[in-house]
Amino acid sequence: MIKKKLSSEFTKIEYFSVAHVDRRRHPRMSSDGFTFIEILITLAIIGILFIPVMQMFSFSVSSSTSTRDLITALNLGKWGMERMKNLNVTKKELTEMGDLIYPSQDKEPLEINNTKWRIVREIFEGTDPLEVRVHVYSVTKLELERYQTEGFQYGQEDEMKPLVTLVTLVEDFHWEVVENIQ
Repeated sequence: MIKKKLSSEFTKIEYFSVAHVDRRRHPRMSSDGFTFIEILITLAIIGILFIPVMQMFSFSVSSSTSTRDLITALNLGKWGMERMKNLNVTKKELTEMGDLIYPSQDKEPLEINNTKWRIVREIFEGTDPLEVRVHVYSVTKLELERYQTEGFQYGQEDEMKPLVTLVTLVEDFHWEVVENIQ
């Protein structure tokens, strides 16, 4: 690039190359952009700061999913416990009914929030008052396939752990008729 320079004493034209110009003395010729190195360093810093943000996002998504499953399991456990209490049966009748798997083995598990669930009621005979436990299991696809072929068997704690277990004690109450004394 060639520039013209005019002198005030007389009209003289000088030609000089931009490559030989000192940029400190000619501020209009300074660089307005970033160098390649500056851009690479900036991108590296942004990348380094982006990794913890993505890890935090991933953790929050998995945390909210596990919390959702825990709340669902707790509500299903409460529902199973209320269902057992509303049967309005004695301890003897409840013991005769025995353990219960809901839904039964021949039916598909409950599907809530894209997760399959089984509720197991377990009765401990010989305790006074009668101890009843309600276990809630989250059934994964692999476990579901295995239990559909072999059947859902309660008591395999080492293979499948309940997400929630609720315990209650059942006592028979006998009401006596009280007559008015006059």
